[in-house]
Amino acid sequence: MNLAGLMALIAVASYGAFKLISQSIVQQIFFGIILGAGAVLVSLQPIMHASGVQNDPRNLFVGVAAAIFGPLAGIITFFMAATTRYYEAAPSAYVCIFSLFVAGCAGLVWRHYTRNIERKRQVHFVILGLTISLSYISTFLLPRDHWQDIFTTAVPILVMTNIVGAMILGGLLERHHHQKERERELLDQASFDPLTGAMNRRAFEKKYETSILSRTSSGIALIIVDLDRFKDVNDTYGHIVGDRVLVGVSQILQHSIRDGDLSARFGGDEFILCLPDIAVSDVKTIIDRIQDSIAKFGMNEFNFDLSLTVSIGVCWSQEPQRLEAALEIADRSLYHAKADGKNQSVSNSETSLATKALNAV
Repeated sequence: MNLAGLMALIAVASYGAFKLISQSIVQQIFFGIILGAGAVLVSLQPIMHASGVQNDPRNLFVGVAAAIFGPLAGIITFFMAATTRYYEAAPSAYVCIFSLFVAGCAGLVWRHYTRNIERKRQVHFVILGLTISLSYISTFLLPRDHWQDIFTTAVPILVMTNIVGAMILGGLLERHHHQKERERELLDQASFDPLTGAMNRRAFEKKYETSILSRTSSGIALIIVDLDRFKDVNDTYGHIVGDRVLVGVSQILQHSIRDGDLSARFGGDEFILCLPDIAVSDVKTIIDRIQDSIAKFGMNEFNFDLSLTVSIGVCWSQEPQRLEAALEIADRSLYHAKADGKNQSVSNSETSLATKALNAV
């Protein structure tokens, strides 16, 4: 298989991989292996031999892997390419391995300096090809009588191969990569609250449907947390302070729950939690922690005492319920918490959760 056919095959494989693989680290590993395999295959069809040294475009694959997908992909591709160089057992093997290492570093340098360029143009990939070609300075580690032959015959062809390869292969992979990153950004924007960084209502509902309803549980709690008198905070201290309060409360909620629990901003000054596999007594412990942390946050985070409190409504059940039904029960509990004086939690369970007297204002 020639270089053009190999690059086309990698481009096709990359398109499918970007569709199927969403995790960044898995993508790096996958493309490190794919480009490493490409580097191994091109070594079977060298461009030429000059002064007894095999010349092939392995450096291109190492440099592109590091440039487009990052250090992990570059390292994987480098080790695969370097291993074939080592087992060729040629006198120049160690020099060629060093050249591969420089190509990977060159790709990382290009990645660093172009990281803020959203839409890369062909000139950027020409520069990538030239940057990868700096790896041929390793030629000076060979005996002096090899220099002229390699620099006049092999290097010009390899440099042109790197430029064209970076424009074609690098350009295609970067385009697919950029498209996938853009899709991920749009998904994040659609799933997370821009102010607090917490999940929004739509994302919470989807997560609940896919990961909570489908599991068996030894007890599950749906909790609505509502800031008391939040409108007064905005009216008295302004929306900047109000936004800081929302961000702080969101962080407190996230830090108060366990891995695997769900936390989201449900709208306005209302947050929601879902705690699967939990007993009523453990719900009480978490709610106590939340109320104490929010009260301390109001006293310590600002130059004035905000006297922050929350009212909490809880729906606890033995097995997961439909979200609408659980929300209705939790909302009814929240209504009672508000009606009974705020700064307390009410549950649908037989024994009410911890109730705290409203601080005197």
